[in-house]
Amino acid sequence: MLKWLWTKEIPDIERGATFLRKWGFIGILIGIGAGIGALALLWLIQLVTHHVLGTIVGYTPPLPGGEGGSTEYAFQMSRPWLLPLTTAVVGLAGGLLTWKLAPETAGVGTNAAIRAFHAGEQVRFRTSLFKLITSALTIGGGLTSGREGPIAQIGAATGASIARALKLSARECHIALAAGLGAGIAAIFKAPLAGAIIGAEIFYTEDFEVEALVPGLIASVMGYTIVGSVTGFQPIFNPPPETTVFNHPLSLVLYALLGVGCGLLARLLFGVYFRVERFFKRFPLWMATTIGGFCTGLIGLAVPAVLGTGYGWAQFAISPNLALLPPLMLLVAAFAEILSASLTLGSGNSGGIFGPCVVIGGMFGGALGGAANHLFPSLAPHPGNFAIVGMVAFFGAAAKAPISTIIMISEMTGGYGLLAPAMFAVVTAFILSGRKTIFPAQVPSRLDSPFHAEEFEPIALRRVKTRDVMIHLPVCVNADASVADAISLMGDYGLSSLPVVEQHKLCGRVTLLASHRIPEAQRPSVRVRDIMSGEIFRSYPDEDLFTILKRFAANDVGHLPVVTRARPDYPIGLVTRSGLWMALESARGQRAEQKERAVAAATPAP
Repeated sequence: MLKWLWTKEIPDIERGATFLRKWGFIGILIGIGAGIGALALLWLIQLVTHHVLGTIVGYTPPLPGGEGGSTEYAFQMSRPWLLPLTTAVVGLAGGLLTWKLAPETAGVGTNAAIRAFHAGEQVRFRTSLFKLITSALTIGGGLTSGREGPIAQIGAATGASIARALKLSARECHIALAAGLGAGIAAIFKAPLAGAIIGAEIFYTEDFEVEALVPGLIASVMGYTIVGSVTGFQPIFNPPPETTVFNHPLSLVLYALLGVGCGLLARLLFGVYFRVERFFKRFPLWMATTIGGFCTGLIGLAVPAVLGTGYGWAQFAISPNLALLPPLMLLVAAFAEILSASLTLGSGNSGGIFGPCVVIGGMFGGALGGAANHLFPSLAPHPGNFAIVGMVAFFGAAAKAPISTIIMISEMTGGYGLLAPAMFAVVTAFILSGRKTIFPAQVPSRLDSPFHAEEFEPIALRRVKTRDVMIHLPVCVNADASVADAISLMGDYGLSSLPVVEQHKLCGRVTLLASHRIPEAQRPSVRVRDIMSGEIFRSYPDEDLFTILKRFAANDVGHLPVVTRARPDYPIGLVTRSGLWMALESARGQRAEQKERAVAAATPAP
């Protein structure tokens, strides 16, 4: 017994060790690439912000607490009349670069990476370089966008490029792509665990890419470490100590209301964003990005919080600065961020929707927290609590990624104090936001992904019932018929055997092989009952085709008579192997159409 266990377990251990050695090495390489890409993006955004918003417009955006921001920030914009013109020129420059050199970098980076994953596209390394430049121009130039989307696409391209350089299989290249996406988000947001889980969760609305989890964990830690060693390991947002405490059970009611609000607000984002995106499709890309940039600049004149990433202004929602952002202004900023992000990204400007979602949720949560403290001073927690929970609840609802966003709350605040209320709010928002997602390239599950098509063909067969493919005619031969008649009938339907009936009741089957053993001259006089076998195999209309396929293989037959459960001896039709393969080919065709739609959606309009 011990010898059996030893010989059985050792290969599994060796396979596990080989997997860890392989993906440990690859994960480290991906994490290094994603970390360097994140540092380059941060540096370029700072450079463009300084020279465009700072030098031209005379505006320096506030920074979040974890990046050196201060609550003593004083708003100033020396030349506000230049803001719409500047954002329009930035949109024009970014649109021309994207249109001429890398159309695949247009719009939301995370969505492009998801499309590439499902469509089996090759994500080129040059894509990450152009995404780096165009996104830095968009964000640093004051348009409403997030840096997590670009780094997700940059990390995905880095992971896929490393996998191709190591000559890995197509499947392994896709796993590397997912690991790179998660590592990029982990690096830029300083959230290694949440980043790794996003890399496995973001491709589906109801499923996980489980195989990407271990490589993603390794890559995310490496990316986070590289960025943290340069910029510090503190979270991006710096919440006051009183905002990370959950000590009043009844406050869960207020957090549930926050989840309701975030779920409904996510529905509003879907409606505005996709309508704006459809509107801009009628224009050439460079013209759309220019118009989108100009409109964003106009909104920025009234609500400066929409300019750039907006993280510094979101910090004021966590650490309330009532002079700059009173509760009513927080609410206005949340709706303004929805409109400006839709104009920026819906028009094709490069960037990401993750950042705007965080700002929208933070502003809305801060506004609700301020109102709750005014109405229920003894019950409501600190308004900053609502801002932090609102950030993750809104993104969890919009991106259909509840697990990773729940974990992110701990990494954003440096503790687990808000984990319970975040779970309450995220789940509520996730349910009320409906089935739509801000990433159209997502699919419900791996079963719906063209990438997993062959792997899940048996499951596709489980979706089709016998009644859907059977011949609705009892194709069978009477026991008193001649062998010649049986051979003729088998030829008409292309069958190698036939069910045999007597008084319309199944009594056996006759094969073509047995019929051919009868001399041709005797076939008109020999009866089927004389050569048939007593074997009777059945199928039922409500059985799935995978069950039928197994029955074909087990009994070595190519067809089965279909009977009802109430009258199991009276055939009502016939299910054949050819009908089964036609159903499978139909499923393959549907998957091919899904892939073509994904590829078409990944190519921006000219």
